[in-house]
Amino acid sequence: MLDDNEASGNDGRSWLLCRGIKSILRCDEAEVVTGIARYVVSQHRSLRLLSALIERTKGTPVPALIAFIGWLRSFLAVRAGNRSDGAVWIARLGNERRAIETLPQMLPELGWTELKFPLVRIVRQRRILMLARRLNRRYEFFKVLRVIELIGYYTRYLDIFKNGRFPLAIMSSHSSPHGIAFNLAARKCGVPVVLITHGMPVRPVARLYYDLAVVHCEAARQTYVEEGCRMNRVLIHGRRQHYVQMPVGTLPQRLSVGIFLCKDVNAERLRALVERLLCNQRVSRILIRPHPKNLWVKLDAWIASLNDSRVRRSFGNSVFRDIEATDIVLAGNSSVLVDAVTAGRPSGYVSGLDHGSADLHAFVARGLIYPIAAEIKFDPDAMLRFYQRTEWLSVLRLFANIDEDEASIMARVVVAMRELSLRSS
Repeated sequence: MLDDNEASGNDGRSWLLCRGIKSILRCDEAEVVTGIARYVVSQHRSLRLLSALIERTKGTPVPALIAFIGWLRSFLAVRAGNRSDGAVWIARLGNERRAIETLPQMLPELGWTELKFPLVRIVRQRRILMLARRLNRRYEFFKVLRVIELIGYYTRYLDIFKNGRFPLAIMSSHSSPHGIAFNLAARKCGVPVVLITHGMPVRPVARLYYDLAVVHCEAARQTYVEEGCRMNRVLIHGRRQHYVQMPVGTLPQRLSVGIFLCKDVNAERLRALVERLLCNQRVSRILIRPHPKNLWVKLDAWIASLNDSRVRRSFGNSVFRDIEATDIVLAGNSSVLVDAVTAGRPSGYVSGLDHGSADLHAFVARGLIYPIAAEIKFDPDAMLRFYQRTEWLSVLRLFANIDEDEASIMARVVVAMRELSLRSS
């Protein structure tokens, strides 16, 4: 593999970064990550051309130069806040921001600083190029690029932490280059790290350390522990405020069906699913909610081509509002299935609706979600009977903390964060 000096372009004190590189390479072995990378390339002609260029020039300096551009882009992407003290946080994507953005209002005394994604010193270009060329001999280029991006983020974050006085570092993304880099830079500078998650973790998970972690559910906590994460204190998001008992009688004769998509849509499977639903006399409406980072560029054009008033796309509503507007929810490898069944909506896991591994989060294997297999047999009554089983509620508690509400959990989070900040001052 790589020793510390080769991985970091620094001395042996940068062993944390070396571990980060190993973590991102391990995380990127996941089928879902590889699948998304290839899916993104397939959707954009410019990326297909770039991919072809990298493949043709393998063994030359060209891929390393392209990777170096990725390092530079990551390094320059992080913009320091207006102050160099207080609790520091990052949120690159909307779901990360939603997980964290209420905390500054709950703990205003910490003087919050957000690091957003200016030109500062550029160093060690030659070592970055050498590392990129070496990695490119062993790994797919997207994995090489992710490593180089991690180093770019880490270099920038480390500079910010070393020149600031931050009592806490708060994050939500834990297996991405910018998330791993943020965690490692904070640890390097002795800043306590708080993780506020926004969904189920995908194995493999980066083996990071958190002084405090607020995780999606008990099943998620088990995953982090099994994957080697160290969490000094763990709290579980509360779902009682969204909990609704499953229907005890029968479903309406006319049904509104919600299809909640992952970012990497399997277009052929989605078309087949919608076609099957439109042929069912009980389906009066189909609501399609794309992922906030939808990668299928032809989604809107395809919906318009159906020319069917029963099918419409969700625009801008919260996920809970869209769940409330449906009688049944269908999805693939999406944590929204947990939200849906918590809200009392019978839901189905549609295999192959995205490009991730089958039953990625083990929702079907552990008896949480009704399975809809390859033939797409849509049987609402059988689906409801699945959720009316007496043992199902115990399974739900494994995936959703329906015994505590989010306000009470976040009140405990605030107390724990205040204690951590005082301890680090």
